[in-house]
Amino acid sequence: MSDYTPDKWAIVHITSKDHPPIDKVVGSWYGNFTGGDSWRMNSGIEKVTEEGDCYLVHGYSGSIYHCRKGNQGMSAYTEMIMNNMATQLEEGGLGMMRVIDIKEIL
Repeated sequence: MSDYTPDKWAIVHITSKDHPPIDKVVGSWYGNFTGGDSWRMNSGIEKVTEEGDCYLVHGYSGSIYHCRKGNQGMSAYTEMIMNNMATQLEEGGLGMMRVIDIKEIL
């Protein structure tokens, strides 16, 4: 089991013609002078709990993302990647991906 605390985070809802809909958390981390920005998407959201100023997003793989309530959103780098992925899904006729508010799954 891995724990992650992203600088920014968002929830994406993915629909596919071949698979059931799934919600995933996308975490963004800002880089520094030795490395660039990074991102990762979890395996899928099993459940979300609240603890203080964080949402704890539990993934199917056992990972937990500690998402600070005031940091919902994406870095510009991650947003560009997610927009490209969404475009590829739609243009390929494979499905759709959109950002949703975490309150839609609480």
